[in-house]
Amino acid sequence: MIYKSYKAPSYKDAVLQAKMDFGNDVYIIGRKEGREGGFMGMFTKTYTEITVARNEDDCKALKSGPKTGTHAKPLPAALDDRGSEGDRGSGQPEKAKVITDAAILKELLDIKKRLKEISDPGPRSPHLAKVLAALRDNDFSEEYIDRVGSRLEQELTLKEATDRKRLEEKLKEYILESIETSGPIKAGKGKPTVVVLVGPTGVGKTTTIAKLAATYGILQKHRVEIFTIDSYRIAAIEQLGKYAELMQLPFTVINSREEFKNAVQNSKAELVFVDTAGRSPKNSLGLAELRDILDGVRSNIEIHLVVSATTKYRDAMDIFTRFNQLLYSKVIVTKLDEANTIGPLVSVLNKERRLSYLANGQSVPDDIELAEKEKLLNMLIIDEFDAG
Repeated sequence: MIYKSYKAPSYKDAVLQAKMDFGNDVYIIGRKEGREGGFMGMFTKTYTEITVARNEDDCKALKSGPKTGTHAKPLPAALDDRGSEGDRGSGQPEKAKVITDAAILKELLDIKKRLKEISDPGPRSPHLAKVLAALRDNDFSEEYIDRVGSRLEQELTLKEATDRKRLEEKLKEYILESIETSGPIKAGKGKPTVVVLVGPTGVGKTTTIAKLAATYGILQKHRVEIFTIDSYRIAAIEQLGKYAELMQLPFTVINSREEFKNAVQNSKAELVFVDTAGRSPKNSLGLAELRDILDGVRSNIEIHLVVSATTKYRDAMDIFTRFNQLLYSKVIVTKLDEANTIGPLVSVLNKERRLSYLANGQSVPDDIELAEKEKLLNMLIIDEFDAG
C-alpha cells in the first residue's frame, strides 16, 4: 500500500497538490490542522496536512481494516513532504503511521462530500442553471438556492432536468412546500381571542390592526375591542383611537402587565386586537419588557410578527430570530405593493412561521387578505424559467 502526505496553507490547496500527482481519483484517509514557524510563539502560520491513498482499490482494502496485531505501513520518506531534504537524507527511521479502523471509516464517509466541495461542476442541466439564476434574480438566499438545487438534482432524472416545463413544476412544488399558512383568525367563545401584532418600527402594525378590526368588527359583525401597548408614540395612539372611534369600537391604552391582564379578563368581546410599539430587533430590553406584559395573558392569545415585504434577507433573519422571545407563531407580510420580490421572506419562512395575512396598501379595510401560498408564488418573477 502506498500513501503520500501533502501539507499546504489550506485544505483545498493540499487536495489540489494531491490531484496534480494522482489525478481526480484521489482518496483522503487522514487530515490534521496545525501551526508552524513564527518567533517566540508569534507570527505562526496555519497549515493543513492530508494523507491520501493511491487509488480506490487501495481504499477499499483499507476499509476492511488491518489484521489484528498489525499496523498500517509507514509513509516512505521519499513520499513524505513534511520534512526538509536534509531530514529525508538523515537516515533516521521514520515512525509508522498507525491508522485505526474508525478513522479510516470516518474519512471514507467524508470523501464524496469533500471531493464535491473541491470540484463541484455545478448544475448538470443548463435549464437548472437558469432556474437557480432566476431565484437569485428574485433575491432568494444562497442557502435556499443551494437547497433547491440539491433537491432538484436528486429528485429529477437527467431527462427531466432538461425539460423546462417539468423543472418549473418541481420548483413551484418545492417553493409551495416551504411555505405554511395559518388560516383565518377565529373568534373566541366565552372569552376573547387576543391577537397581538409585534414587529420593528415602520412596518405598518397600526394600519394592519385597523384593517383587521374593520374586517372582523364591521364586515363580519363580531364583537371587537382594540388595545394598544404603546406609551411611546402619542401620534400612533391618536391615529388608532380615531380608527376605533370611526368604527365605533372600544379602545383601551395599556401601560402594564396588570392592566393588560385585567382588561382581557373584563372584556366582553369575541376578538381583542392589540397594537404594540415598534421595537428594533436589537433592543433586547424593549423586547423583554413587552414579553413581560404579554405574559399576563396565557390563554387564547396568538402573536403575529409583522414584517415588510421590502425587508432584505439578512435583516429578515435578524428580525425573525430576535423576535422569537415574544413566542410568535404567525407572520403578517405588509407593503407587498412596494416590493419587487418576496424571495428574501420566503427564504426565511419555515413550518414554525406560518403566514396569516398579506397587506398590499394603506386602504382600510380593503388592502389586506388571507395568506395563500399560490398568491405568493404568483408574485415571483418566473418568466426567466421558460426563457431560452
